[in-house]
Amino acid sequence: MPTNQSLEQHLKRYLYLMVFILLTLCILLTISWDLDWFASISILLPLVTLTVLAALKSYRLVTDVLDRFGLQLDALANNESNSWHLAKYQGGRITSLKADFNKLSNKIAKNKRHYIQTEEFVFEFVGMLDLPIVILDPHGLVYFTNQAFLNSLTTPDVAGLTANNLGLIYNQGMWQQHDDSCFEQRFHISSQIFWRAGRSYELLTLFSIEQQLRSNEQQVWQRLIRVLNHEVRNSLTPIYSMSQSLQIMKQQGQISNAPDLASDMLQVIEKRAQHLLDFVASYSAFSQLPAANKQAVTTEQINLRLHALFPQLVIQATEPQHFNVDLGQLEQALINLIKNAFEAGGRSAPTLSWQQHKDKVVIKLLDNGTGITNPENLFVPFYSTKAQGAGIGLVISRELIRNQGGQLQLLANPEGQGTRVLVTLPR
Repeated sequence: MPTNQSLEQHLKRYLYLMVFILLTLCILLTISWDLDWFASISILLPLVTLTVLAALKSYRLVTDVLDRFGLQLDALANNESNSWHLAKYQGGRITSLKADFNKLSNKIAKNKRHYIQTEEFVFEFVGMLDLPIVILDPHGLVYFTNQAFLNSLTTPDVAGLTANNLGLIYNQGMWQQHDDSCFEQRFHISSQIFWRAGRSYELLTLFSIEQQLRSNEQQVWQRLIRVLNHEVRNSLTPIYSMSQSLQIMKQQGQISNAPDLASDMLQVIEKRAQHLLDFVASYSAFSQLPAANKQAVTTEQINLRLHALFPQLVIQATEPQHFNVDLGQLEQALINLIKNAFEAGGRSAPTLSWQQHKDKVVIKLLDNGTGITNPENLFVPFYSTKAQGAGIGLVISRELIRNQGGQLQLLANPEGQGTRVLVTLPR
C-alpha cells in the first residue's frame, strides 16, 4: 500500500535497522565469548562507528544523486541541454540514464523547433489575411495584429492598448463592439483561446457586418435587374423591330406617305422603345460589373483627365500620390459623382481634393448646392430626385468603388450648404 513517507525516511529506517542488527550481533558475540566490558567496548565501538559512517555515506550519495538529478531536470526545462550534473559518475546505471536524458533533450529540442516554425507560419498567414485579426495577451493587451485590423481602425497606433481601449468589451461570454469604438464599421467578433509558453492568449476575428449586408443587397438587386432586363427586353425588342419595319415599308412606298395618325404613333413607339432599351442597358451594367483590373496610377494623371471633362471643376493641387486602381471604373464613378455635384446647383463650382490617411487614399468632393434631401434613399435603385433621373448613377458609382475595395460616403457639407462626397480607396 502507498505511504506518505518520503524517500529519505525510508532510507533512514533501513540504515537504522542495519545498525541495530549489527549491534545486536556484536552484543551476542561478546556474551557468548564471555568478554569483560572493556574488551566488549573495544570490539563494538569500531564496528558500530564504521557501520554508522558507511550508512551516512550511502545516505549522502543517494541524496546527492537525487539532487543532481533534480538540477538536470531544471537544466532541461531551461533548454540547457549541454550541461550534465552527474558527470562524476562514469559507469553503471548513471551512464544509461545520461543516454536517456540525451534522447529526451533531442526530442524536446526537435518539438520546440517544429512549434516555432508552426507558430511563425501561423503568424505570417494571419498577417496575409484580409480579415481583421487581433491577439490579446493574458493581461488583455494587444499582442499582435494584422494589417487588415490596423486598416479598420481610426487610430494609427495600438501599442500598449487594451481591448477596452479599442472599444471591444467582453459581455455575457462573448466579445462585442462598443458604440464609441475605434473602428470605422461594425463587426461581429469571434474569439478563440490558445496557450503559448504556458500562458493563455485570445485570438479575436472580426467579420464585417456591413460587408455582408452589402453583398446580400447587391445580390438581391442583381437578381431583380436580371429579371427586369429579361422581361422588358423580350417585350420591347419585337415592338422596336416592327416599328422600324413599318417605317422602312413606308419609305419604300409600300405604305402611303400621306401624313396620318398611324405614322405618328409608329414614330412614338419607336422612340419610346429605344428609350426603354437604353434604360434597361444602363441597369444591365450594374448586374454585370467586371472584376477590377488594378494598375498603378497617380492623382495627377486622374486630375488631368477630370479637368479635360469638367473644365470648371476646381481641383486643389496637392503632392502627387501613387496607388493601384482600375482607372476606367474609378473614372466612371467620379464622372457620375462630379456630374451630380454640378447638377446640384450652387453659387460656385464643385471642389475636388486628395488626401492620404494611413494606407488609404481619400478623394473629397464638395459642392454648395441644395444638399441631401432624403439620405435614406440615396443608394436605392430606381429612386431619383431629378425629373429625368434613372436612379442608378449613385448605385453604380458605389459598386464601382466597392469593386476597388473602397468605400463611398455622402454626407452633409460641414462648412455650409451642400454635399460632401468621400471616396476612400486602398493604396
